[in-house]
Amino acid sequence: MTANDSRAVIRKWADSVNAGDIDVAVQNLAEDFVGHFSAMPQPVQGREGFKGMYMGFIKPAFPDQKITIEMHVDSGDRIAVQTSWTATHKGDFVGIPATGRTVHVPGTGIMRIVGDKIAEAWIQEDFLGIYQQLTAPEGQ
Repeated sequence: MTANDSRAVIRKWADSVNAGDIDVAVQNLAEDFVGHFSAMPQPVQGREGFKGMYMGFIKPAFPDQKITIEMHVDSGDRIAVQTSWTATHKGDFVGIPATGRTVHVPGTGIMRIVGDKIAEAWIQEDFLGIYQQLTAPEGQ
């Protein structure tokens, strides 16, 4: 697989998440996908694990999320990405009721590509930054 192919896999996954089409997003993951997400206490296992995490943790709180890939660097079967994530807080998120605020969160990730699927991902997002944006007094 070429670097362009790896980038296309990541773009297709991000585009489907941005469109809110989780069924297409999980089809871009290997069946034995493992996701290491900074906000999750344990790795997310498999397509259904990712779908459950997304539908239970992210989608209810941030239904209009948008992932933008700012930069990527390829090395063999791995691709490193720098992302920005933007979403409106419209539902409960870790005990914080909907605020209607838009959050902007930088992130980094490394994804291992096998064939045309994301087999493993290590994602680091500024979880504290999300919390601060949601709980800061208005205007700050």
